Amino acid sequence: MVHSKQPVTYPESALGVDGCTDAVEVGRGGFGLVYRAWQPAFSRWVAVKVLAADWHGPSRARFERELRVLGRLSDHPHIVTLHQAGRTAAGNPYLLMAYEEGGSLADRLAGDTADDWRAAVAGGIAVAGALETAHRAGVLHRDVKPENILISGYGEPKLADFGQARPRSATSNGARGTVTASVLHTAPEVLRGEPASVAADVYALASTVLHWIRGAPPFSPTDGGSLDSLLRRIAVDPVPDLRPSGVPDGVCAVLERALAKDPTRRPATAAAFAEELRREQAAAGLPVTPFVLGTDDAPGPWVEGRPAGRSAPGRSLVDRRRAALALSATVAHQPSWVRGHPLVRTVGLLIALVSVLATARSEALPTPAPVAMPAELAFGEQELNAESTEQVVTVRNRDDRPVRLTGLALSGPARADLRILGEDCTTRPLAVDGRCEVRLVVVPLTAGSFRAALEVTVDGRHDPMRTAITGTAQSRRASRDDAPPGPCYADAYQVGSTAYGHAGGLRAISVRQYWSPSCRATMAYVWVWKQYRDNAATGGTWTVDLSVRDGGPVAPQRAGGQPPELWTDPHRSAGRCTAATATVIADRSGAATTATTATFCDR
Repeated sequence: MVHSKQPVTYPESALGVDGCTDAVEVGRGGFGLVYRAWQPAFSRWVAVKVLAADWHGPSRARFERELRVLGRLSDHPHIVTLHQAGRTAAGNPYLLMAYEEGGSLADRLAGDTADDWRAAVAGGIAVAGALETAHRAGVLHRDVKPENILISGYGEPKLADFGQARPRSATSNGARGTVTASVLHTAPEVLRGEPASVAADVYALASTVLHWIRGAPPFSPTDGGSLDSLLRRIAVDPVPDLRPSGVPDGVCAVLERALAKDPTRRPATAAAFAEELRREQAAAGLPVTPFVLGTDDAPGPWVEGRPAGRSAPGRSLVDRRRAALALSATVAHQPSWVRGHPLVRTVGLLIALVSVLATARSEALPTPAPVAMPAELAFGEQELNAESTEQVVTVRNRDDRPVRLTGLALSGPARADLRILGEDCTTRPLAVDGRCEVRLVVVPLTAGSFRAALEVTVDGRHDPMRTAITGTAQSRRASRDDAPPGPCYADAYQVGSTAYGHAGGLRAISVRQYWSPSCRATMAYVWVWKQYRDNAATGGTWTVDLSVRDGGPVAPQRAGGQPPELWTDPHRSAGRCTAATATVIADRSGAATTATTATFCDR
C-alpha cells in the first residue's frame, strides 16, 4: 500500500460508510483505497479499507480472505484490529479497522532512515509473535514487509494486510512462477516459483528487521534498477554485514541464518527466530522483549473459506467401533486400584458397550438435520448479464447445542452465475436457536431457466445441507435504459455483460452494447453513476465520448456539460464483431475513466 502524499478529504457521502465522517485518503494500492475517518459515536479515528475493483473481480477472494483471517486473529496485540466489515453506499466492500497513528514502518524508514538495532530487534520479536500465532492457526501471511507493519500511537508494531494470506496446506492456484508479494522481501525459493511456506514468512520477517536496522532492504537492484539484477542478487549475494554499523555479532548471525538461501537452514518457526533474538537481547544486557502468542479458539486449522474441525468428520462405522473397543481395552488394563473396584470396572465396560451400540444405531438411523434452511430460493425472472437484487438464505440452528458451519459452496449447472456477497455463518459457532445469513446475487450468463444450489457443510455431518436456487433469465431490452425512439431501438436487446469504469475507487460509468435483429445494427449506451456526478466531478462538468468499434475508424458521439447518460446512433454491423467503448473526462482535472465491453460478433 503506497501512502498518498496529498491526502484528499471527501464528505461523508463519498465514503458511504454509516457512522463515519471526515474521510481522508491516506493510502492506495492495487486492492483499493484506505481512508482515515472519524467515528463520532465512539470518539475515535478508524481506518477504512475500500475495495476499488469490481466486487466480482479477483480482488473479491482477497477481500474475503483478509476478512476471515483478521476476524479470527485480530485480538492479538500485534495484529491490526478489525472492528467491522460491510459494503459502502456505492456497493464497494470495506474493512473498518483500528487506525494506527504511527503510519507504517515503511513511512518511518522513508528516505533510507535507519532505526536503532535494539528497537528493530524488539519490534521483530513482537511481530514474530503475531506471525507465529497466524502460523499455528494454519495461515501463511506471504507478504511480510515494512509497508504491512503499522505503528500504533504507543509505538507498538502491528502486522497488517492479510490479503495475500493462504492456508499452510493450500497448493498454489496460480501459474508456477507467479509472485504476489513484494520482491524486495520475498524468499529466493518463492521467487523461483516454489510454494510459500513458514520458512518463507520467517525470511520475509528477517528481511524486514534488517531493513529496519539498515534503512534499506537487504538487496536492491543494480545495473540501472533492472529486475533481473535484483533477482540475481537475492539468489546469490551474501546478506549485508551490519557489524561495521555497531550491530552485535550475535544479532547479525541470527539474521544471516534467517536469510539463508536454503530454507532448511533457517529457524524452523517464527517462534524459534524470536527466541534467538531474545537470547541476543539477554546477552547484550537488554530487557528481553515478551513473546506474545495468541490463543486460537477456533476449532482447528484455517483452510480456504473456513476453519477445519479438530476431529475428522464422518468416521466409518468400523473406525468408531474400533475406538469404542479400544476404550474397553483401556478399561480392562487399568491400574490395580481400578481393577480391584468392581463398580469402576463395571461402569467402564458399560460405557464401552453403550458406545458400540450407539455407533451401530447411528449408522442405521440418520441423525436429524442440525440446522434448518429453506428448501428453495426463487430469484424469479432476471435480466441476462445483469446483477439481480440481493437475496438472503437464513440458516437456523435447531439442535440442542451450538453447531459449527464449516463451509459454504455453490453447486449445480448455474453455479458460475451466482455470487456469495457475504455471510456470517462460518465465522463463529451458531448458538442454540441462533440464526445466520448468506447473501447472494445472480448474474445470468445464458437465457432461459437456471438452477443451482447453496450447500452448507456442518461439522460432524457427512452430507451438506442444500437450498435449491431457481429462476429464469431473459435479455435486457433497450427500453429499460430509456432508448431513443426508432425501429432499431424498439427490438434491441443487450449482448454481453455490462462493463464498468472506476474513478476514485468507486464505479463511475456503466457501458452496455445492444443489438437490433431487425436492423442488424449495434448501439452503445453509457450511464454516469451518481457517485461520480456528486463526487469525482464535484462543482464541475465532464465530457462523455461513446462509440461502437468494429476494427475501423469510428467517430465517437460526444456529450458535454453534466450528462448522466448517452446513446449512440445505430451502427450497421451485420457480419462484423463490435465492442462499445466509453470515456468520461472531468473537465476541471482532466482525469479520464474508460470502459469497454466484450466483443460481440454477428455471424
